[in-house]
This record gives sequence, structure tokens and C-alpha cells, in this order.
Amino acid sequence: MKKTRRTSVKRGKKPSPSKRGTGAPHRMATSHFGPTTPGGFFFLLMFLIMGAAVASGHNLLYLVVCLFLGAFVVMGNVAVMNLRGLKVEREIPDYVHAQTPHSVNIYVTNPRRVMDSFALEIREVNHSNGKQGGKAFIHLVEKQKEAKSSYVLDIPHRGWYEFHGLEVVTRFPFGFWERSRVVSLPERILAFPKVYRTWPEGMSEMTLEGEFLGNRSGMGDELLNFRDYEPGDPTRWIHWKNSAKVDRLTVSVFHHPKNRNVVVCLRTTYQDRRDGRVSNHFEEAVSWAATAVCKLLEKGVSVGYMDETVWITPQAGEGQRLRVLSHLALVPLAWSREMGGPFFDSLSAQHHETMFIEATETGVRIETGSRQHHFEETRGG
Repeated sequence: MKKTRRTSVKRGKKPSPSKRGTGAPHRMATSHFGPTTPGGFFFLLMFLIMGAAVASGHNLLYLVVCLFLGAFVVMGNVAVMNLRGLKVEREIPDYVHAQTPHSVNIYVTNPRRVMDSFALEIREVNHSNGKQGGKAFIHLVEKQKEAKSSYVLDIPHRGWYEFHGLEVVTRFPFGFWERSRVVSLPERILAFPKVYRTWPEGMSEMTLEGEFLGNRSGMGDELLNFRDYEPGDPTRWIHWKNSAKVDRLTVSVFHHPKNRNVVVCLRTTYQDRRDGRVSNHFEEAVSWAATAVCKLLEKGVSVGYMDETVWITPQAGEGQRLRVLSHLALVPLAWSREMGGPFFDSLSAQHHETMFIEATETGVRIETGSRQHHFEETRGG
């Protein structure tokens, strides 16, 4: 089940800090109220009719102006009352990936006992650049009830992503007045690198299809093959049924999960050539490293990670996935004047299988053992 968390604020009350709050205090809500473009034309029409009434002296025109003005004032008051007392909450997934759509739920609670709220638009507001993010629409919030809507969040880059606030907007009832309230709801989440759905063509023979299955004689979880009995092998390893079939002593060879260790190595330091072509594909390389980690862990493989700055011991499980992805979300691209040999040569003596990933001037290179694959375009979804 995807983990989510909710943050909320209610006008006039101090909001509680979020579960992962950054320590920044919640600010009081700010409001905006004014006529819309259609409302401006309606107001101009009233002044024209008023001018005609003054020039002609017809009482009927005065009556029409009073009706229009009264309706205009009432609509403004209804727009103000439509937002009064509403409680707004945001629910964000705990784990998100860059360039991947995620659903953010918006909850609006109407604590009033008399009046429903209609036609609410909730927008994400970025106070740093003034741009609006996703938005959701709720057509009705009944009194003393909660309504839910959602919008699609698509973070363009890995790393830290900040939410600033929500703007609740209404133009009810006829769109002549717009009433909005901006609520400060600061949130900060870490966006993991994009994970591709599949490997590109020509790579099915690589790690994810089982190249790194371990094999060890004796008892295990999965029978791989048989081999001839050798002096020194325990007699409990002998597979008597197969020995009778081939008329010689044979022992069982099983697969052991603890013998499946893969280390994903990502090159993060490159020779500075001042052309920028390698940097164009570095984000792809990070995404392929994240994809390898997730796919291997899904298959039950113990996965480790290594680059020029960190070594993460091979382990299995959800904790290892979050540990590696959190590092990949923040790993920077570094430059050096001189480049040596492969930085993961030291792994050859540690009995770890390795997957080496690096960005090149034309694409991304992925190497496992003696196998190499180079591609220029990303074909994973």
C-alpha cells in the first residue's frame, strides 16, 4: 500500500506541524476578493444604465439599476460566505519519483451547520516564482461533511521538492466575483530518480533475467542441476534417485539467495572537457542505476551500490531500496581534469557481481562482467 501523509490548516486556528515538517512555521492565511472580468463588464453596464436613468429621468431605469446593484452585492457576499470556515488538507505520497505522475489528494471539510460550499478550485501555489502547480476542483462540500478531489503531481527533476501553500478559489454563484484564500502549508519531499518500466531492447540477457543466480552444492531453495560426486562431498548431498538413473553417484546443486549479491556502480566523476555532452546523459544514467536497484530487489537479489563517494553494502528489502534511492536522488555530477581506470576494480576480490553504469557523450553505457551495452535513446517507459 502506498504510504501518504496529510497536512492541514484551518482559518483562524494554528495548524499542527506536518509529520515531516521542515520546521518552518505555518503562516496565517491571506485573502483576495475582487470582481472578475465578466463582473467588471456587468458593473460597467450598471453605470451605463445609471447614466441613462439620470439623463432621461425614467424611474424604471432607476429600478433596474437598483436591482442590478443589489444582485451584484449579494453575489459578492455569497462568494465570501462560500469559503468561510473551510478546512483544507493535502495528502502527499511519502515516496515519489521524478518524471512520474503521482496523485495528490485534496480534502476540504465544511464545519458549518447551515450553508453548503459550492464550486471550489484548489490550486498549489509556489511562492518562490509565483507559478501555480496542480489544481483540483470540488463542485460541492455539504455542511458538516468532507469532500475529496485530487490532481496529478509530476516533478520534473530528482532531489528536494517543496510545497508552499494552497489557494482556495470560488466564483460562486455566477462568476462575477472571485474570492480566494491562500493557506501556507509548507512541505518538503525527496523525489527519487525516475525508474523505467523495462530495459531497452537487446538487454534481456543481462542481470535482471537471472545472470547473477548463485549456485552452491547442498541444500537450498531451488534445484539448479546435478554434478558428479567428488571425494569429500557429504553423503547427504547425494541425490540417490538421479544417481540410480545415470548409474553413477551425483550430488544436487541448489540456488542459495544469500549467494546472489549484485553491486550497482555508477560513475559520477567525469573528465572535464567543457563541452557538456556527458552532462546531457548523466540524469539518464542515474535513472538506469535506480531502475537496476529496484528490479533486482524485486527479484530477491541482495543489492549494493557504489560510486566515487559512497559504498553501500549489499542487502535486500525495502529499507535497502530507500537507502540507495535516497542517495541517488541527491548524487551530483562531478568533474575532474584527469581520469584514471574504472573505480570499481577493487570489487573483483570481494566476490560481488557488478553492474557498471556511466554516461557517455552519445548516451549511456551499461556493463555487467564482460558484457557491454550502449544505447543513445531511452526506451524504457
